[in-house]
Amino acid sequence: MIEDTHYHSQQANKNQNQFDRRRSSVQFQDASTMINPSSTHLSRNASYSMPHESQINPQILAKIAAMVPYNSDNKKKFFRVDHVLKPKKKPDPLEEEQENEIRKNLQLSPEIVKEDLLNKPLVGPQAVQLYYQHYKKVNKVRQQNDFFKISDSVQTAMLRQAEQIDVLPCKIGVVKTKGSEQSLQISHQKYGDRYASMLSEGLKVNPNIKDFYMANNRIQSSGATQLLNQIGKVAKILDLQQNNIGKIGTDSICQQIQSRENKLEVLNLEDNKLGDRNVTRILKALLNSNNKLKSLNVSKNYLTNDIAEILKDSIIQLDNMEQLYIHWNQIKGWGGQKIFEALIENKTLLVFDAGWNSFGIQERKDVQCIQKICDFLITNKTVLHFDLSSNQFSLNDCKLIANALKQNRTIYGFHFVNNWGVIDARGFLQIQENELQRVLGETPRIKGLQQTTTIRQENVCWICEGWQEQKFTWTPEISGEGEADPLFIHLDFEAYKQVYIPKTQDQISLTLMIPTNTTQYIYTMNDTQVIAIDQPNVPYGHQLKINYNNNYISVLMDNVNQVKKDKHFSIFDQVEFKPLISVLPRTPDPVYIPPKLKKQKRIWTFPISIWAKDFKFENEDLLKKCFEKDFSCSKISKIVKNPDELLEIKNVLWAHYKLIKETYKQYSSNSPTGDVWSISSNVITEFAQQTELIDGKSLKLSDLDLKFIATCAASIEYKGNFRNPERALCRFQFMEFLVRVSEDKYLKTKVANNMLEATKMILEQCKTYMSTFDAQKWRDERYFNEQCDDCLKFFRPLLNHIYNKYSVKKVKPGQKKFMCLDEIHEICSQASLYDERFVERDADNAFNLSMMLQVDELESDRIFQMTFIEFLEAIARIADKVSMPGIDAVDLTWDQRAVQPLHLKLEKMIIHLANTCSSEEFKLQYGNINKSMFAIVEEDD
Repeated sequence: MIEDTHYHSQQANKNQNQFDRRRSSVQFQDASTMINPSSTHLSRNASYSMPHESQINPQILAKIAAMVPYNSDNKKKFFRVDHVLKPKKKPDPLEEEQENEIRKNLQLSPEIVKEDLLNKPLVGPQAVQLYYQHYKKVNKVRQQNDFFKISDSVQTAMLRQAEQIDVLPCKIGVVKTKGSEQSLQISHQKYGDRYASMLSEGLKVNPNIKDFYMANNRIQSSGATQLLNQIGKVAKILDLQQNNIGKIGTDSICQQIQSRENKLEVLNLEDNKLGDRNVTRILKALLNSNNKLKSLNVSKNYLTNDIAEILKDSIIQLDNMEQLYIHWNQIKGWGGQKIFEALIENKTLLVFDAGWNSFGIQERKDVQCIQKICDFLITNKTVLHFDLSSNQFSLNDCKLIANALKQNRTIYGFHFVNNWGVIDARGFLQIQENELQRVLGETPRIKGLQQTTTIRQENVCWICEGWQEQKFTWTPEISGEGEADPLFIHLDFEAYKQVYIPKTQDQISLTLMIPTNTTQYIYTMNDTQVIAIDQPNVPYGHQLKINYNNNYISVLMDNVNQVKKDKHFSIFDQVEFKPLISVLPRTPDPVYIPPKLKKQKRIWTFPISIWAKDFKFENEDLLKKCFEKDFSCSKISKIVKNPDELLEIKNVLWAHYKLIKETYKQYSSNSPTGDVWSISSNVITEFAQQTELIDGKSLKLSDLDLKFIATCAASIEYKGNFRNPERALCRFQFMEFLVRVSEDKYLKTKVANNMLEATKMILEQCKTYMSTFDAQKWRDERYFNEQCDDCLKFFRPLLNHIYNKYSVKKVKPGQKKFMCLDEIHEICSQASLYDERFVERDADNAFNLSMMLQVDELESDRIFQMTFIEFLEAIARIADKVSMPGIDAVDLTWDQRAVQPLHLKLEKMIIHLANTCSSEEFKLQYGNINKSMFAIVEEDD
């Protein structure tokens, strides 16, 4: 209030002086010509003062000059003009009364409006208009602010800086007609560092903006530094894509990242030409700070393999990271290997864009980038959106990636353009070897988990294209007349190929993913193309080319069914990122198997099977003999001194012996010592991890290794016996090893009071996992049935020929033929069975699990010598793992083949062996079979 009074006082004095000057001017006769009339117009920058001499009549100036006295040096004295014009006579009382009236009116003048104290909006219909009105009177506002000591508003701060640096008074995204006050949108505006300076002044006054979208401007080091110094503590989203922030801008970003007040969640530095060194500094800053960063984009920054190690550490250690973009860089095979090693360990990343790099270029032979990519695809459970486009993969690389992708059920959007293959509507990577690799320009980019287009692409991405779930249901007698079994559907976006709709209970339905907008479809029922009359349909009236029973046929359709979907759809909720659909990617289409018309002429039982004569089941008596042999060979009696306690422990071990034996058989197949089945140190560590024995407290890895060494060293009397390797566990030693570990884990830590309790505890902890191994269960559920029996009997001559042909390597003269492990490997190699799904370990496993139980594994070679009946089982186990398509089902995917009945796989495997491992005679007899024996319909009696 005091300031206001002072201000009015000054204004009153100015008016008083002006009044005095007016009164003095009356003394001159030519007063009417003194003042130029145009001078009465005052600009916004003018202040109250005397007229300039150019505005006064020259004759009046001459009279004034004559009134000025001379100095002693004969020079005129100079006086202020207003002093000269002072009145020479006493003021008239009437004039004094008029002056007092003027002063009174000045004191009663209205209060001046202080512009920067008004709450002017920054967003809204009038915000822009008010901004430009503010510009017209900004100098007056600045004078007010200086006089009243008022802080500049956002508008004044920006306009003051614009005037100083001589740029246009742009709004620069702070003042706008619509949008959020917390968001700054100036992308693609080509603002440079001077405008960044102007913007930074506005941001000083307006700390409410949290999201900064400044892509595709001309911001360089200077401008980036000024902006980052203002927004570093408040920014949540910082998009500096397609600028050139340089080293100094990188320093500012690193400084803000390491600040305690840092709140940054999204950092986009794409196309800033930063190089390995600057990006490395940013990643180190992230690793050395407690940040909340969820999304990082360092695409198009000339990154090479030099960034791989720090990028690997960042992927593993940044727990909040959900999105990572390294698109369009120069990272090759070795760098890709490091990245995917980290991705295998990562559990938080949802979106990963590595398109347009060079992962397919292997700089040296030991690089395993493709294998790591496959391992990631098989094991990944978190990544939802994934881009590997244009990475210079070879045809064989793409085949490996396609096979690994089939096992993945979590990646809903997979991009693979500019490589071999196409992503189909189910999410499978379909590779056509006779088609050349397609080379295109830069393709649409992925953007988090958001839909980016409504246009159907050749390479399907459910996320980017907004695909939606649709359930197709056929209601008998309502949708149409007739028996709808089998029923097929043909969809336009799949070139009208047939898809079988299975019948479940009383419903015939199938749920599929379809694209946005309109989808047209028809049905095939009883070899006739129809529409569902209870579903929306539209007139068509043209020939329609469809795929039915692997043949293309043309049908004339008067109408077709049609379903419409919204143009925009999000597959995931935006909070927990859980899918809003029930269809999983890469779900195989249902397979139609025609009903069998064959009638049984006999009741099949095991005694009439091919296995009945030679196969020996594991009964309790046989198990007891094995247990006694193992217990007597072990050194458990040296560990447990008390005879009574030892007897109780023996009873506990016997109760769990079948689980121990089955687990040993499974794990001893993983890394045998030559032909000798045994468990190495690495394999026993894997077992301990699976059973969670190692916890870092009660039992460490070093403790486990000591117990392993102690168990191996204790059996000194068997030293030199090749059946008991020095650095691996045999069957009796595995049981002893469990007892030794229980002592360290439970007894020494005082969790158990004695060895009996400790043994019970370790068996109880491992029981759940160990019970998953059961070789006999596979036989009962998959192998011992009539169809497999018929198949083996039908092909028995061929199988006998193959067995005798390969059973020669270790058979001594006069000894009965047997097959060894190396010969099984030779058959698999000759048949070209090895691939990424079936490796040598699987062949070892099939061999060992097919061998019947032997009491003595220390003095007998029987465990290495496979008989013919065991050979049959090994071939069946290999066939089940390889999963070749049946003779009548050549177009099945691997997942569909995997769930086929074993007899169909076995039949195909044996025919394949006839073509690859048999003589020409058997090849001619069995190698050209093109109709399954299980499709034959016998005559009814």
